[in-house]
Amino acid sequence: MVAPEFQAIVLAAGKGSRLTEVLEERPKCLLPIGIYPLIWYTLKMLQTHGFTEAIVLVLENEKIEIQQRLEKTQLKLKIDFCSISGDSDVGTADALRQIVERIKTDFVLLSCDTIMEFSLYHVLKSFRKHNATIVSLLVHSDDQDFVIPGPKMKNKLELDLFGICPTSKRLVFMGSASDFENIFKLPGHLLRQHESVELCSGLLDAHVYVMKKWMIDYIEASSNISSLKGELLPYILKRQLYTSLNSQQTQMDKAISEINMITKSNDIFRLISNSEIDKKMSDSSIFNQEPPFGNNLLGCYAVTAPKNTFGVRVNTLSAFYLANRQIYNVFSSIVDSPVTTLIAPNCDINSNQVSKTAVGEQTVIHEKTSITSSTIGANCVIKPKVLILTSILMDNVIVEESVVIENCILSDNSIIKSGSILRNCLIGANYIVSQNSQKDFVHLSNSKDFMEI
Repeated sequence: MVAPEFQAIVLAAGKGSRLTEVLEERPKCLLPIGIYPLIWYTLKMLQTHGFTEAIVLVLENEKIEIQQRLEKTQLKLKIDFCSISGDSDVGTADALRQIVERIKTDFVLLSCDTIMEFSLYHVLKSFRKHNATIVSLLVHSDDQDFVIPGPKMKNKLELDLFGICPTSKRLVFMGSASDFENIFKLPGHLLRQHESVELCSGLLDAHVYVMKKWMIDYIEASSNISSLKGELLPYILKRQLYTSLNSQQTQMDKAISEINMITKSNDIFRLISNSEIDKKMSDSSIFNQEPPFGNNLLGCYAVTAPKNTFGVRVNTLSAFYLANRQIYNVFSSIVDSPVTTLIAPNCDINSNQVSKTAVGEQTVIHEKTSITSSTIGANCVIKPKVLILTSILMDNVIVEESVVIENCILSDNSIIKSGSILRNCLIGANYIVSQNSQKDFVHLSNSKDFMEI
C-alpha cells in the first residue's frame, strides 16, 4: 500500500494539438485505447498500486464530459477533479500552481497519456532510498517498424538525450535530441564532477515523477517557470551540484547564471526541508557520501524501465496507433485484469473469426466477418463478409458488406459503403466512403482545416 505517504496527481488538461486528426471535439484524455479512455490506464495503474485517491487536473470546459465518461468505467479510486482555466495548453508548473493548497505530502505526478507495464513501486523505492528531490521514470522508445495510416510520411520519433551517473543513478543531464545535429558536446562541468556519465539516446521521458512536497512551494514562488520538463528539471539538474547555501563560486555558477535569472531571489535551497530526520537519511545513504554529493539534500534521480517493457506516451498520431495496436498483447500486465475485459459484455459478436480484438459497448459484428488485431469502438455495426486487419474503428462506425479494411483508422461516425477496399487510410469523422472505392495512403476528411501533405 502507498497512501497516505504520497498523493497522486494526474495531468489531463492538455489539448492534444498533435492529435487533431482523431480528436475532433473529444478531450485528449478520452481518446480510446482499446475500449477504455486513455486516462483510465493511468488511474487504473494508481489503483493497482494501492492509491485510493487522486487529484485530476482538467480544463474547465471538459470537466463534466470527463467525469461522466470515467463514471462508466467503475473505478474504485476517489477522484478529485480540479478545473484549470485557460484557452491554450497549460504548462505543467502552471497547472500545479493552481492546486498548491491541495498538496499536503510528497506526491506522484503523472501525465494522463502515459501507458506502461512497468511497476510504480520501483520509482517509489528509488525516491525513498535516495531521499530524492525528484525521481523521473524513463522508458525505451519503441523502434517497431510499422506504417502509420494516412499520407506516406516518415515516422520520426521524438527522442531525448539523458546523462545518468552509473554509480548513483543520478540524472545529471537531459535535452532533446533534435537540439543537436551530428555532433554532441557534453558540458565540461559534468566531466569534471563525475568519473563517468552514461549518455542514453533511446529513452523517453515517461512523464512520471515522484517529488518532494516542498517542490510545490518552489513552483509557487517561481512564477516564471511554466513547464516541468523544459524549465524546472534542467534547473534542478544544475543546482544539485551544490552542497550547501554557502558553496563558493565555481565555474558551475557561470553555467547556470542565465537560468538563475528566471528564479531571481527564489533560491531553491531556502525551501529544502532540513529536519534532523532528513539529515540522517541523507547521511545514511551510501550514494550521498562521495563527491560531489556529500550531505546534499537536493538530487534528481532516474529509474530506467527494462528494454523489453512496453511504454508509450500517446501524444502523436503514431503513438495513438501504436498503443491500440499493442494494447491487446500488454493489457493484462498493465492493468492486472484479464484481457477478456477488452470485450464489452453487451456487444453482439456473431462471427467466430474475431481474434486479438477489443470490441466496445453495443457494437454488432455480423456473421462471415473476419477481424484480427484491431480495436472496434462503441455502437459500431460491421456487416457480413467484411475483413478488418490491424485497424482502429472509433465510435459509431458503420461498415457495409464486402469491405476490406487493412491498417486504417476510421474516426467517429464514419461510414464505409459496400465493396470498398481501404489500406493504410485515415478516415475523418462523419466521412462517407462511397461504394466500391479503392483507397491507399490517403486522409479523407470533411474538415478543411487540414493541410494536404
